[in-house]
Amino acid sequence: MTKTKIVATIGPASFDESTIIKMADKGLATIRINTAHIEPGYITDVSRLVYRINKEHNKKLGIMVDLKGPELRTGQFQDGILNIVAGKIYQISDSPGIKSDISINYKISDYIDKDTLIAINDGRVRFNVESIGNGIIMAQAMDNGTLHDRSRVNIPGKYIELGILTDRDKMFIEESLKNDINFYALSFVQSRENVYELQDYIYDRNGRGDIISKIETKSGYDNLESIVKASDFIMVARGDLGVELPLKEVAMAQKRIIKISHKYAVPTIVATQMLESMVNLDSPTRAEVSDVTNAILDDTDAVMLSEETAMGKYPVEAVTYLYEISKYVESQSLSFPEPENFMVDPIAFSVAKGVKIMSSTIDVSSIVALTRSGHTAKIISAIRPVNDIYAVVQSEWVARSINLMKGVVPVILPHEYAQKEDIYEIINKIAPLGFLQPGEKTIVVSGSPSLYLGGTNNIRVLSIGRFMGRGYPAGTSVTGKVDPDIPENGNIILLDKYENTIDYSKYKAIIIKSDVTNRIIDKFLDLGKTLVYNAELVEKIDKNITISIDADTGIITGI
Repeated sequence: MTKTKIVATIGPASFDESTIIKMADKGLATIRINTAHIEPGYITDVSRLVYRINKEHNKKLGIMVDLKGPELRTGQFQDGILNIVAGKIYQISDSPGIKSDISINYKISDYIDKDTLIAINDGRVRFNVESIGNGIIMAQAMDNGTLHDRSRVNIPGKYIELGILTDRDKMFIEESLKNDINFYALSFVQSRENVYELQDYIYDRNGRGDIISKIETKSGYDNLESIVKASDFIMVARGDLGVELPLKEVAMAQKRIIKISHKYAVPTIVATQMLESMVNLDSPTRAEVSDVTNAILDDTDAVMLSEETAMGKYPVEAVTYLYEISKYVESQSLSFPEPENFMVDPIAFSVAKGVKIMSSTIDVSSIVALTRSGHTAKIISAIRPVNDIYAVVQSEWVARSINLMKGVVPVILPHEYAQKEDIYEIINKIAPLGFLQPGEKTIVVSGSPSLYLGGTNNIRVLSIGRFMGRGYPAGTSVTGKVDPDIPENGNIILLDKYENTIDYSKYKAIIIKSDVTNRIIDKFLDLGKTLVYNAELVEKIDKNITISIDADTGIITGI
């Protein structure tokens, strides 16, 4: 799987078991439900299907409920539409009962003044305010266009106190809490108080869930840093942000949002029009591929599809393209800066930095984080190590949550191993699950003395396999069969002491139980052989057994 995670919106095009499984096989991490287009009961139906797929197909798909939030919208028009002519003056009313060309569902006149810009229908039709009085806003049209009933209204640069949760939002939150949803995407976040309001609402109901703050207003963008600090995730919601900001500024705004979020180790999601042409076409445009590439280069944790998978003709293909693009971009040996701090846990943050240094210095295949809450996995993910991070957890809910973090692969620890104190034993028990191979080395991060209650303060480098002994190493790591009689097969020879009469050039590695001189060490290195000397064995190594030698630690493991 790729390090960059994929979010896909579910809808008529993708709401079936086969399609979801195919998307999950191509890297889908989280399914988004857009509450703007659903009815009560839909979240329950999606949850039942997704959780069943997770159980039957060993997936860890999370669910994101995207709350619609309060919106400014026009009222209805006589024929359902109103054609707008550039340069013409139009009457806009924001109070019930006042006749006008255009009505708006909120009293915006309390927040605007002369020369304020009013953008309608995703910014396609703009008006410049000329005057305000007696419940009527006189505004000159700046564009030709057509308005439809209940068109979206934006007022860039103005903070309008709409609240944050509607009664409809609260209804869907209640349904989400009953279904143990992992993520809540909060629309039109303008300040950290908006984030706190949703957090309080969930907390007061003894619920849980990560808050994804959508940055899509000018005020939200202006208050970015404080919103980031209050949030679990940040979404770069480029649709409305592209109306609130001049289009030329959106790309640079994306970079700033990701940079500020990463500064505080808060994961990001880039959304809107990633592969929009694939609503109708089976392949993206070159510009869309470049857009996805740049989002990954900007260091986002995840990219999101909307209409492409909700109503498009090619939902699986769209996810596949995101996967293939991410896979290629990540293959280019990219490195990203570390966060400047991790606000709540400087000790764990320092441990994670040590993990990154070790992973770039030692030949390890992976990083394993033993974590109860997912906190350790989040910190290590933010550090951006090269290796994949296998986060070993006890809870299905935590597994779904951390699956949205960059580079994190969740693994559920079997219950019978959860209380074991021997980390080496735990690692070797879960290795058969398929993500660790005998003979490989992994960095294990955990708490101590108790794996799940001690906090993140322990780092170990472990070799996968049955521990058989250890000595002083020289050369490179090797795996082979112990057979002194058939050296031509590249086998390994085990000796009590060095012997001059043996032709060592035919062996892959030599294990000697006694000490040796520097001359002997150099001899084996000149031959390109691996040597372990002063080896102490904890169990007998019989002939024909396959073993692995770790050249960094001198550990000998059975396979």
